[in-house]
Amino acid sequence: MTGLLVSVRDAAEARSALAGGVDILDVKEPRHGALGAAEPGVWRQVLEVCRGRVPASAALGELDQAERAGDLQNLQGFDYAKIGLAGCANVPDWPTRWARLLARLPRSVAPVAVVYADWQACESPSPGEVIQAGAAQACQAILFDTWDKQEGNLLDHLSLAALAGWQASSQRHGMRVVLAGSLDASTIRRVWSLGADYLAVRGAACAGTRTGRIDEQRVRHLAHLLAELGTQY
Repeated sequence: MTGLLVSVRDAAEARSALAGGVDILDVKEPRHGALGAAEPGVWRQVLEVCRGRVPASAALGELDQAERAGDLQNLQGFDYAKIGLAGCANVPDWPTRWARLLARLPRSVAPVAVVYADWQACESPSPGEVIQAGAAQACQAILFDTWDKQEGNLLDHLSLAALAGWQASSQRHGMRVVLAGSLDASTIRRVWSLGADYLAVRGAACAGTRTGRIDEQRVRHLAHLLAELGTQY
């Protein structure tokens, strides 16, 4: 059954997402980009609310931003951490730098590889390159997302057929697959048939835009939608 991941910016939003039936809590600051990192204090507050009820993940920004982060041992208690690769397409040593940064994560935190559907626009490595690098680093999961939230959703950049191919490649390497990228109810219905492990949202769970507040009823509606779709396949 495909689960629901909701990105939250603080403890209050985490409570709303949990009450709505989320399957994974993801912590990020949407004002700071697609994978904007929250402050370590926010990480701790969200973990206190979560208390192991569902897995938790943290966004750490793009590679150059994450490299300047403080002690990543502050992530102790999280299950996953993800780092974007925007701007790395023309950086020959990005795999080495990425591997070095992943090595700084607590042993209990699994790394997540990130494929940007608009990888050419944000100068990220191609999907194939990221999948191979993720496999080499024993990433447990891979996220397919969009970098520029103003330029359409996931399917505006990748066709269902292309997504299916990249997803199959990721799964052959033993990675769980998470689909994101401005997904709404309509888009969720279209990507459901791919059988991803999780579908990830922010804006669709907010009152207003993706920088608004997470709304419990919207989360509940999305959780019910996934359950409904699950009975149809």
